[in-house]
Amino acid sequence: MRTREAAMALVLYNHDLLADAYKVRLLLSLLGLPYESRTVAMLPGAGADAPAFRALSPAGTVPVLIDGDTVLTRPEAILIHLAERHDPAGRFLPGDGGARAAVLDWLFFAAGDLRAAEAARLKSLFGAASAFADPYATARTAFRLLEGHLVRQTLRGARFFVGDQATLADLAIFPTVALAADFGLGMEEFPRLLTWSRRLHALPGFITMSGVREMV
Repeated sequence: MRTREAAMALVLYNHDLLADAYKVRLLLSLLGLPYESRTVAMLPGAGADAPAFRALSPAGTVPVLIDGDTVLTRPEAILIHLAERHDPAGRFLPGDGGARAAVLDWLFFAAGDLRAAEAARLKSLFGAASAFADPYATARTAFRLLEGHLVRQTLRGARFFVGDQATLADLAIFPTVALAADFGLGMEEFPRLLTWSRRLHALPGFITMSGVREMV
């Protein structure tokens, strides 16, 4: 078992307004893991462009997690690492082959199809360029897929994306859903996503971030 002192070796290069960083902070909080947070300025020529940071994250992406000798620069990889190394009970990443594969499938969805939503958010907030021709339409399509899956899960009697308890699948998806209002996508279109979001808010250790509204 890893000691509290060993856990304190966790260092997170972070930015408070990035959804990808929030999902990592959320898992760290749910696991009760202490860590050192180092804020990375995202302005051109600032922290993310500094040579010392680029040595850790060649693409300049945030978040970055350092856990001993392990350095990870992609949020989904960070989530998997934290679950495998610091969650021996397997609460957030099941050991069962089928359930585990389903969780990983949704992590790939978050890293792929759902990226349009974060692109739409950053374009709305900061005028950031997007690789998507129409990130808003693409994001709405992704949200409809999420809503449809939760409808089917409800019919199966399941409360979360994979089974009846929250997993990495939920944590990877939640920040983008919770921040959808930033690019004009209202939850009234997606009642199952709204109900699911309320369940995540109720988890012990749940933390919020700027822009995440109470799901009432």
